[in-house]
Amino acid sequence: MRKAKLPYSIVRPLARIALTTYFRKIYFSNAQVIPKNKPVIIAANHPSAFLEPCILAVLLPRPLHFLVRGDFFSKPLFDKILRSLHMLPIFRMKDGGYQKIKNNFSTFDKCYATLEEGRVIMILAEGTTKHEKRLRPLKKGTGRLAFGTLEKYPDLDLQIIPVGVNYSNSDAFRSRAMIEFGQPISAQDYYQKYKDDANTGIKELTKDLRTALEKHVIRIENRADEKLTEALFEINEHSWPEAPQPAVSKNNYLLKSEMIISEGVGALPEEEKQALSKDISDYKTNLQKYKLNDYAVAIGEKPKSKSWIVIILGFLPFLVGYLGNALPVRFADWIINKKVRAIEFRASVKITTAIVLYMIYWLTLFLVLLFTGHYSLIFVLLALPFFGYYALLYRAYFNKWKRLNALKGLSSEELNNLQEMRANLFKSFNLPKAPQFSN
Repeated sequence: MRKAKLPYSIVRPLARIALTTYFRKIYFSNAQVIPKNKPVIIAANHPSAFLEPCILAVLLPRPLHFLVRGDFFSKPLFDKILRSLHMLPIFRMKDGGYQKIKNNFSTFDKCYATLEEGRVIMILAEGTTKHEKRLRPLKKGTGRLAFGTLEKYPDLDLQIIPVGVNYSNSDAFRSRAMIEFGQPISAQDYYQKYKDDANTGIKELTKDLRTALEKHVIRIENRADEKLTEALFEINEHSWPEAPQPAVSKNNYLLKSEMIISEGVGALPEEEKQALSKDISDYKTNLQKYKLNDYAVAIGEKPKSKSWIVIILGFLPFLVGYLGNALPVRFADWIINKKVRAIEFRASVKITTAIVLYMIYWLTLFLVLLFTGHYSLIFVLLALPFFGYYALLYRAYFNKWKRLNALKGLSSEELNNLQEMRANLFKSFNLPKAPQFSN
């Protein structure tokens, strides 16, 4: 089995650092179901532009190949770079008509050969991207890729892995990503039906793939339920403890609870939805009355008496980390806010832009120090990324301390009343028991 290309191996760790910095936590559960020595098609839903393949590429141990819109390959330089990162072009009619569509034959031949070598290809099963929490109709591309491979290599034990990709809010810095792998689907189980009737075989595989994906995707089926469901998500997220490290977690508590909530809201009668919306409004009104955040009520414990010492002692390294790393990040934000309007592309472009700008910024500082003879400061520069990450952790700790500190003016009875109001918001849902907080 061939190794990953050199540019892929270089970019992969940089992308991992960027992604685990952008997201507060990446929940990556059930990845052990992926066979280690078999060819695999990973079929995922597609709520963002190219976050999904990036996250999977940096977290899966095996190199990942994936199909990308053909128009990205329009320039020879871009074509060379993207192919070196294991990306393969898929052209649409609007990318250049039938002449470009013909190029897909060579792409699929490359895919077949890649799978025959026992490697992993990712396909975005919905075909198009849309920033929403529901599963859209699947295209036939997964079936065509699978059966096209088996037509050429009929004895291949090809496995299809459904992958649900979910974000709390992909456009928000320090939000959460929730990715869960489903049980493998053997393409061989459908191949005879495909040989008997190609259309029937593809339809049946696509239907079963959708059923499998539905078990791992948060689905707010009714758009009218979005506001209510998202309000419950926001409160529910505070119920789950999460230490800053590790940045990648295997647990799926948050994903499963949000799936239960979204399905539960959809099943409620309209009058119960209205009553629940009012209960949420009343709860938030009470939070404002006591100048509290829901996080503080969820934790229910005042900060430790000496935690202010950590705040004071940690401020100076926080300042170094913040000021030393802010320029390229803020500039990337400015560019995205000016140039990228589609929410599906914002996070992907923001992360990519920030990586490039940060590398330029860091190398510029390095060269300045080198040519001016300030060699001792180079050690500070080497530590700058670590100070930057510390600044993120410090800010999270400070915000937690500030929120919990607001509990000091609250009596035990008032806190109990708020916690009861909070618990009643979820009484209609059979949520898994939340692990204990460690404050």
